[in-house]
Amino acid sequence: MKMDFIIMHQLLKQSPSLLKSGYLAFVLCMVCLAFTSKWLFLVALLTSVGLLLAHHYLYIRIQLDSGLLQYMLEQHGEPEHLTDQLDQSLINLQLMAADKTGRDWSARFQGCLKLLKIQMTIVLIQYVGFIVLFYTLSTR
Repeated sequence: MKMDFIIMHQLLKQSPSLLKSGYLAFVLCMVCLAFTSKWLFLVALLTSVGLLLAHHYLYIRIQLDSGLLQYMLEQHGEPEHLTDQLDQSLINLQLMAADKTGRDWSARFQGCLKLLKIQMTIVLIQYVGFIVLFYTLSTR
């Protein structure tokens, strides 16, 4: 079970690279927007900013999960013993709904992977947006 924590923690540590890539896509879109019409500028700007905000929110969530996994790894014994304390703390801080307590770690790992996949999808959408914007400008 401990190896699962190590692997998931290592996967989640890739989140900062995805965030930096997302910022690069955002900057590239902003450069392209300098050469667009006003209506396209407004639509692309709002879309880019919305994607960047969602991306940053996911980054914060993933970093929290990564930090919690790191903490669980550093504890002696099996991580399952700290699960109830973790759940109670997250509920007290209103970071988790009370109905999500008692989940096994495989379900939690699936949730972590889902967040990481969503973050990767947002980066992909950001680059597709940049490519479309660049193509639109280059065919004028």
